[in-house]
Amino acid sequence: MMAIERILVPIDFSPSSLRALDEAVEFSRPYEAQVVVMFVVERGYYGSPLLVPDPKVIGAKLEKAATARLSRIQQQLERRGVDCRTVVRFGVAYQAILDEAEKINANLIVIATHGRTGIAHFLLGSVAERVIRGASCPVLVIRTVARPRAKKGNQSATK
Repeated sequence: MMAIERILVPIDFSPSSLRALDEAVEFSRPYEAQVVVMFVVERGYYGSPLLVPDPKVIGAKLEKAATARLSRIQQQLERRGVDCRTVVRFGVAYQAILDEAEKINANLIVIATHGRTGIAHFLLGSVAERVIRGASCPVLVIRTVARPRAKKGNQSATK
């Protein structure tokens, strides 16, 4: 049986990622595993140089806001009896997640997918997909969007 001691859960505070966190918490219970909740502040150019002379100011504000939200999540989970800690990292999301998983020796990564397809997937990419490809531990992907259903009366392509 696989020993699970640490589960890394990257979140972006979206409903999808919070659902993945709930799933990770339930998954952690039989193992009494620690849940490490992570938020990544993506490095980039924040705003206009006319409005924000130093992009680090915005990065610091994002970090402070994320830390406060993560603190509330940690308190809620600890009240539910979950061994939890939180971390904020800067960088490209998928790479920061992979680096953190290695750093903490995660046994499992639980991540949400927004289920983007087509041009949105092409333009935005998929953090979950890149994590799956690069992770050295198992990755559980929580899909939280409904799959499109075939319309009634659709004919197969072979008819």
